[in-house]
Amino acid sequence: MTKFKPLWIAGLIVVVGSAWCACVTTEQPPPPRPTPSPVTIIGKDGKEMVLVPAGEFLMGTSDAQLEAFLQTHPGWKPEWLSIEQPQHQVFLDAFYIDETEVTNAEYRRFVVASGHETPRHWENGQVPAGQDDYPVVNIRLEDAQAYAAWAGKRLPTEAEWEKAARGTDGRIYPWGDSWDPEKANALGSGRSGPAPVGSYGPASASPYGALDLAGNAWEWCADWYAGDYYVGSPLRNPQGPQAVTGTHPVVRGGSWFDPPEYARCAFRYGLNPRRLLPNQGFRCVQEP
Repeated sequence: MTKFKPLWIAGLIVVVGSAWCACVTTEQPPPPRPTPSPVTIIGKDGKEMVLVPAGEFLMGTSDAQLEAFLQTHPGWKPEWLSIEQPQHQVFLDAFYIDETEVTNAEYRRFVVASGHETPRHWENGQVPAGQDDYPVVNIRLEDAQAYAAWAGKRLPTEAEWEKAARGTDGRIYPWGDSWDPEKANALGSGRSGPAPVGSYGPASASPYGALDLAGNAWEWCADWYAGDYYVGSPLRNPQGPQAVTGTHPVVRGGSWFDPPEYARCAFRYGLNPRRLLPNQGFRCVQEP
């Protein structure tokens, strides 16, 4: 009578000593794939947000872009744009960003729920007539931070804001490399004040679907401003320099009151955090 001898080979039981063998696999099924994040979500404040996926993007202005800009803007000096250089690759984790700037109506809900003070131009604490869908303005940094905390969000870092505006290809404006007054509310576009959010439609959107990132109202960022920050900034999730005496937080995007040059995705500026301006607003971000 033939004796059978079991052998263990690569997770299989092989029975030797016969013209045939019985094999029983012990392999485990592959782990389930993670569920991808939805492209849009609705934030706690009821505001639609769009996904900016994890990955690298080009931050800042390249030498070629600088040279081309100076040729068409002879009044500008190279050192004025040095704060946007060098252009460098930055990796960011995924995040969601508000599709539009925070509106008067949305800020009003925050005021009612939290007791926060209203913007100074609201008479008797009320939104100006017919301006529910306009970006809320005359907003200090602390006002924007308070709203973001109430909504379970935060202000975007400077890098997050720029990636949301230009995508990964280093484009100059959210829609491409050429200025188009039909796609943003900046000086010379025909308006003398802010426009309702989303007025310029999908043609003006960033690669991720965010609107009004060029013009309409300046937007607060979480970073503090330093003109030489790009020289040695981290290449993964940069948070900006530490605040020191005399420094100001970054604002991005330009506004209805400013020329199109300020509406470029790479343009950066520092603003007194307590200054109230009729062209200063904000939008928020949150993690997936």
